[in-house]
Amino acid sequence: MNLLRLLAVSFILFVSFGCAEKKPVMLEEFHAASLEDFIKKMKSYAILESSLSLDYKTKGSSLNGDASLKIHKNETFLRVYYLGFPAGDFYEKDGEVSSNLRVEKDKIKQLTVGIRKGFMWWDGDFEVTENEDNFILKDKDREIVLNKNGFMPVKQSFVIENEPVLITYDKYTKIQTDDNFSLTMPSNITVYYKNRTLKIRIDSIKLRHG
Repeated sequence: MNLLRLLAVSFILFVSFGCAEKKPVMLEEFHAASLEDFIKKMKSYAILESSLSLDYKTKGSSLNGDASLKIHKNETFLRVYYLGFPAGDFYEKDGEVSSNLRVEKDKIKQLTVGIRKGFMWWDGDFEVTENEDNFILKDKDREIVLNKNGFMPVKQSFVIENEPVLITYDKYTKIQTDDNFSLTMPSNITVYYKNRTLKIRIDSIKLRHG
């Protein structure tokens, strides 16, 4: 009899907790008092994880599919999927790149370095100037244009192996950080390099403190 009562109580507790309504997470709007404050706060997010879609085109060839991305400080790991199955990986650390896909080394570098700089654009030591609408950030041979409204990137340019790279951004949307802030980020990134174009559509993105 005691066993039956114990089972009955356990069942009631299970049903009660299992059916309890989950409270929605309350998000606080990300706020920065100035551009310097914004960059300082963004630099505290050392880990970025994202699921995305790639469309890479160059003369005579193309690469497209889904991908998962993780950037952790000075390392970038990109896994590409074809029809839901892993097709290959790209890895970059401190500017050195490798891949198990049959892709030329300069293409690998354009993909991985372009993606890392494109996503974590705030990682740098910048000199700042401005015009009526934008802030212009310069770091060595890199230049980033930010809209003053929300400090969002419009474009950036830099050099890989003496070749200019241009990155543009559009379609800005809200994301959630791991400390429950709501932050506006671009969901489309396009990387131009030589006669090659890499279009990135971001499906989801997470920022975490390192």
